[in-house]
Amino acid sequence: MRPILTALIPLLTLTTCFALPTSAAAQSNSAMSYDASRNVFTMAPTIKKVTPGVVSISTVQTEVEDGSTVGGIGSGVIIDAAAGLILTNNHVIEDAKTIDVILSDKRRYRATILGQDPETDLALLQIPGTNLTALTTSASDDIQVGDLVIAVGNPFGLSHSVSTGIVSAIGRTADDPLGYSDLIQTDAAINPGNSGGALVNSAGELIGINSALISKQNGGGGIGFAIPAHTFRAISAQLQVYGEVKRGSLGVLISPVTQNTQARLKLPHLNGAHIVEITADGAGFDAGLRVDDVVTRFGEREIGNSSDLRYAVGLLRPDTVAKLTYFRDGVTSEIDIIVREKGYVRTANIGVSPEITSELTPTN
Repeated sequence: MRPILTALIPLLTLTTCFALPTSAAAQSNSAMSYDASRNVFTMAPTIKKVTPGVVSISTVQTEVEDGSTVGGIGSGVIIDAAAGLILTNNHVIEDAKTIDVILSDKRRYRATILGQDPETDLALLQIPGTNLTALTTSASDDIQVGDLVIAVGNPFGLSHSVSTGIVSAIGRTADDPLGYSDLIQTDAAINPGNSGGALVNSAGELIGINSALISKQNGGGGIGFAIPAHTFRAISAQLQVYGEVKRGSLGVLISPVTQNTQARLKLPHLNGAHIVEITADGAGFDAGLRVDDVVTRFGEREIGNSSDLRYAVGLLRPDTVAKLTYFRDGVTSEIDIIVREKGYVRTANIGVSPEITSELTPTN
C-alpha cells in the first residue's frame, strides 16, 4: 500500500539505548546521565526540564442532541511564559468552538486563538496562566541526521508521554508540491495526539513541533515529522503581531534542475531552482533576474531544488529585502531582491524557457 502522510489529532513510552560518551565534557552535554544512587543510566533530568513546557490540548468542535460533545486532543508548547503564548498545530484547533489547555501540574485554562497559518499547519494560542515554564528554542538550526531527539506530547490522551530516537532526515516535504514544508523526519515514536508537541534535542532545547506521521492501512510506518525551528520562529512572530501570515513572492516560475538543463546551461551540478518564466511586474524582473537563471542561495538558505526556494521565499513578508545568489552564463552573482505580495500572473511573462515541463512550481 502507498504510505499516507497523516496529520495527528488524537507515544506510548519507548526507551531506546544509545552509546554513551566517553569524555566528561561529552557527558555533561548528553541527555543521558548516570544516577549513582540507583546505579542506572537515565534521561530523567532532561525530561523533567522539558515536560513543564509541554501542554495537553482538548477541543470541542460540536455538541450533539443528547448533550454530549465531539472534539479532539492534541499537544502544545509554551514558547513565552510571561505572555502565555502556546504554539501548536493548526489542525489540532481548527474549527474548535472551545480550546482548553492543561498544564503538566494539571491546571486548566481556556485558550484564545491569536493566529492561524494552515499552510504551515501552525497556530498560536494564549492563556491567562501565571508561573508558566517555556521551552528554550534552540538558537542553532544546525540539525544533523543522527542527532538524538526526544518527543513529548499527549498521544491517545496519555499526557506527557515521552519517546526517544534520532533525526532520520531533514528537509522533507509533504505530498502537496505547493505547500510550505521543510520537515524534520524522526524515528521517535509519534502517534495521534502528539500533534503540536515538542521535539527537543539532547540539551532539552526545542527544535521542532511534532506534526505528522507516515502510516499504512495495515499498520504504522514508524516515521514521524516535525516542523523545524526556523519555520515556527518566523510563523509565530507574524501570528503574534498580525494574526495571520503574509507571504512574499518573486514573480517567477521555477523548476528542478534536470540533467538536460545542466547540459544546456553548462551547470556545475544539479542543485538549484531553474527559472523558466518571469513576470514583467514581479520582484525577480525588477531585480534583474532572467529566464534560465538558476538560483542557488536565498537569504541564509542553500537552494537544493525548487521546493527549497518556494519555502524560503514563503517565510518572508512582502517588502522584505533578501540576498539571492544565482548562476548565469558560467558566472555566479549575488543581488538584493525585495519580495512582493504573494501572487503569480502566468500571462504577464516576458520569457519562457524551452524546457518547460509539467513539473513546474510557482514560487508563490
